[in-house]
Amino acid sequence: MNSKIIILLTFLLVQSIGLEAQSVSIYELGSPITDYEDNFKNLLCNWTKENITNIEDYELSDIYFVETLSSRDRYNHYRNFFSSDKPVNPSTKGSTSMDSKGTKIKEFYIEPGYAYTELYDTRGMTDSMRKILSDDFQMQARDLLSREFDMDTLQLFNYQYHKEYSDTTSSGYSKQVSSHTVTSLEPLSQNYIDIVLEGNKKVTDLTINDAREFILENLIIERLTRQVAFANTVKQGDRVYAIELTYLGNPYTNYIVCSSESKKVVWDYFFIRIMPEQ
Repeated sequence: MNSKIIILLTFLLVQSIGLEAQSVSIYELGSPITDYEDNFKNLLCNWTKENITNIEDYELSDIYFVETLSSRDRYNHYRNFFSSDKPVNPSTKGSTSMDSKGTKIKEFYIEPGYAYTELYDTRGMTDSMRKILSDDFQMQARDLLSREFDMDTLQLFNYQYHKEYSDTTSSGYSKQVSSHTVTSLEPLSQNYIDIVLEGNKKVTDLTINDAREFILENLIIERLTRQVAFANTVKQGDRVYAIELTYLGNPYTNYIVCSSESKKVVWDYFFIRIMPEQ
């Protein structure tokens, strides 16, 4: 485990939030979505060994309606919940190969977990990172993760960062693009720009105090950026559902949001990552 874990969610936010438009998720492969329950009928039909290689490790025990986001307070509660360390997040691994007969073999493994585990357990980290993430600082960071923001009442700074890198090598011309859209309570610090946007500095290059200031700044930015994405996707009147599952004997509750207009799942971190082949 290293300093990259601290800024992992920033990368994930840039890559994908909510639905992945390029593919059909496990909720949508099958029957057309005309009512909320169709999402879960498809989920159960697609919950097979062919789509989830480690399916024997799981038990799906219950799927149920939680509430409608009928008030501003409940809407803001979930906007904060989904930007905290409480939602179930997946770790996935997949591969595709061919057997001796030329038959394609696809493997996809998914494991449940939670974000920001480094703020609870520093085992396996370098000594420099463990010094930064002292017990007192971990508590300070976790307090920030549990704090409820009301972004509708805050003055926010929105940043769009786009940079292209090109190079000519012996194998030809290559081009890379770095793109970030982030929201902050304050103008971005130079350390944030250097570490997250430019990528030319590491957390461990900073002094302990500066590293801690960066981590707290990054946590706020990650939370607010995710909340902006939530506000752009989820609307008041949408419905919250819960899916109870057990993985290797450990219970998890995965919360999702369905649109009141399309009836489709529009916000989920776990099952939405499963994209069966059509």
